[in-house]
Amino acid sequence: MSVQLVVALLALASLNAASAPLCKELVKPLVLEDHTEIYGKWVYVMGSADHSVFQKALGTLKSSWIDLSATSDHQVVTLRWGDRIDGKCVVGATNATISGTTSTVHIHLSEHKGQYLETCPDCLLWSDTSRNGDITGRYLLLFTRSGKMDPTYLDTYKNQAECLNFPETHHTYDGETELCTDDNEKEKMVHEDTMVEEPTTEEEKTTVEEPTTEEEKTTEENLTTEEEKTTEENLTTEEEKTTEENLTTEEEKTTEENPTTEEEKTMD
Repeated sequence: MSVQLVVALLALASLNAASAPLCKELVKPLVLEDHTEIYGKWVYVMGSADHSVFQKALGTLKSSWIDLSATSDHQVVTLRWGDRIDGKCVVGATNATISGTTSTVHIHLSEHKGQYLETCPDCLLWSDTSRNGDITGRYLLLFTRSGKMDPTYLDTYKNQAECLNFPETHHTYDGETELCTDDNEKEKMVHEDTMVEEPTTEEEKTTVEEPTTEEEKTTEENLTTEEEKTTEENLTTEEEKTTEENLTTEEEKTTEENPTTEEEKTMD
């Protein structure tokens, strides 16, 4: 064996020894206490595939978003998506089953089994093995909240793809192609606007105001009637009291006068 070959082999062994620990850190599964960290909307920014069919599929993808949300089962997450492919929007929804750090998703006739990997802040990195009929291959898909990626992270992503033995060719979102409309967001906005808006027609306003007006009117009338009744009762009581006092005074006066008259008669 030549000296040059030995040196080359030693250099390669040294490189592999050094890259193994590095790759171990780069492709660590994302461990979550709960799934709230990954809930919400994510926009596709970059992807890789190791099968020519899947590479072609990525090439037709002009823009894409996914949305993850909770279900009543903590081991099941709802996955919605909107893909713009060759000028047309393909939207759909399915459930993803989570077991540990592994997620399984069924979309049409294909099965995707993979896991989220640790990545940059506000990023979501998904690596899976996909089976579609007789075709089996892998995807590595990077999403961000904004649809943009910090350029400083680009090399890290490429290193992660290399560690996972993906080809060096990567598909990227141009950041300009319009995303497919999310009907759920439109419904949510309409619902919120409806909750905030006040009645706009005179009929609606009258319907809302009239019960209050009638209620207030009835209350005022009842109060007025009660006040008048109380006033009349008080007046009657006062009159009766005055009459009684006057009668008592007259009686006392008469009583006092009568004995005097009798006494006077007796003295005569």
